[in-house]
Amino acid sequence: MATPPLTVKVLDGDALKALAHPLRMRLVAALRYHGPATATMLGERLGESSGSTSYHLRVLAEHGFIEEVPGHAGGRGRGRERWWRAAHDMTSWASGGFRDDPDEKAAEDWLAGYVGRAAVEWIDDFLARRDSLTPEWLGVSDQSDYQLTMTPEQASALLTDIHAVVARHRAEVIEALEADGGAAARARPVQMLVYALPGEGTTVDDQEAAEERR
Repeated sequence: MATPPLTVKVLDGDALKALAHPLRMRLVAALRYHGPATATMLGERLGESSGSTSYHLRVLAEHGFIEEVPGHAGGRGRGRERWWRAAHDMTSWASGGFRDDPDEKAAEDWLAGYVGRAAVEWIDDFLARRDSLTPEWLGVSDQSDYQLTMTPEQASALLTDIHAVVARHRAEVIEALEADGGAAARARPVQMLVYALPGEGTTVDDQEAAEERR
């Protein structure tokens, strides 16, 4: 059976503004990581009231982040309570596309900050658990940084290649684990963070100053 392709929710301005909320981010993450759930189940998992989770789930559904699971009768759902699932594997947006609208810019700034802080928390959590890892998992943990000098076009090409490699490995891993129960039992979640952080000389002011010196 062919591995389904990685599905991506590409944000427009309205969807970006809808997602820029801490509980909505947590709800989407919970559904992607743990699978389908009801508002009550998500409220218990996240320490929120079912009324609050139910409201924010409806907002997320309105903007296409999640969808109702028709005919779902499993788990601990109460009565005719709706079951929800994530509609995509990932969320993506182009930061440069939201600079002209003040509300969109504020939402994008918040989202970028939230994702960045979450990454720091993941790293801190890993470092706190590092001494308890098995030797084989400690051996494959990696923290690498590279200092590269390139044009924006070259940086874009590099990132495209990296994302393609991750997608290819994802498909190969899924097929291999489905075929090998022993390997599947040893598999664990692995968080891979990809950051391209332009350095000095990349701001608008830097560019204008360079043009004036020419």
